[in-house]
Amino acid sequence: ILEKNIRRVSEWIELFESGHNAGPFIIVNPLTGKPAPKKSGDGETLRGDGNVANYRYCLVEFDNLTHEEQIGFWAAIKLPVRAIVDSGNKSLHAWIDIQNLFEKMNSSDDWHYYIKYKLFDRLLKPLGVDGACSNSARLARLPGYYRQEKSSWQKLLWLSPEGRCISCQI
Repeated sequence: ILEKNIRRVSEWIELFESGHNAGPFIIVNPLTGKPAPKKSGDGETLRGDGNVANYRYCLVEFDNLTHEEQIGFWAAIKLPVRAIVDSGNKSLHAWIDIQNLFEKMNSSDDWHYYIKYKLFDRLLKPLGVDGACSNSARLARLPGYYRQEKSSWQKLLWLSPEGRCISCQI
């Protein structure tokens, strides 16, 4: 059942160093390592929403704003941002620390209510955020990876171990 794209970090590094295109993604929440049913009901997967072990982060991105407008948004809104990664294309990926945002986040039902409904549907989507990013096993761009098809690097722009809002840091 192991999917060919689920590997240990050391295996990805080895593949990348040997010249193989190892892939520029990471999942924002830790996974169980155990198979779970796919949303479609057609088989099992190791990297779906049903495989999330702990709910720590949600990924937020815009597809319709310039980088400057996105940076302005993150500087103005008071959310616990742990990291911002330049995707090497049109969007910046912000990792929001949901453990510091919501006290109870233990299940997919909690995720659906607090993240999908309260955070995305009621707050962020009306502001132009990509609503497709509201799932718990969201793939994110991995910083330090060169995207040959875009001739651009995926870069870490912001890192806050405490998960503080950006405007509180400036």
